[in-house]
Amino acid sequence: MSFDENLIALRQAVTHTLGVIDGKLRNKANKADVPTIEQIDQRFSALAGSAPETLDTLAELAEALGNNPNFATTITEELAKKATKAKVSEMETQLGEALTALTDAFTQGAANIQNSTTNEQEAT
Repeated sequence: MSFDENLIALRQAVTHTLGVIDGKLRNKANKADVPTIEQIDQRFSALAGSAPETLDTLAELAEALGNNPNFATTITEELAKKATKAKVSEMETQLGEALTALTDAFTQGAANIQNSTTNEQEAT
């Protein structure tokens, strides 16, 4: 898969994910339906007592994500730092021009060496 295809696939995945998140936010419960912190703690404690394997898995996932409570924000910020398609294209153009200039310089240098060698042989 080419870089452009990967970039398009990534953009589609992010767009899809954002759409799902937006839908979830639109359907979120009102404040009266949301449990209190104490209720959540009680439910979590009940879960912890009944499923230690699950908690091991959750702990492993948290560790794999660097125990970062702001993982989604961190990933979003890191993705924002990535080069845009236009920037990559500009860099490719600059690299191509630099390689052409380098090739031209080597070619000219080789020609100069060849001319010097030929002139020295003719002089002897």
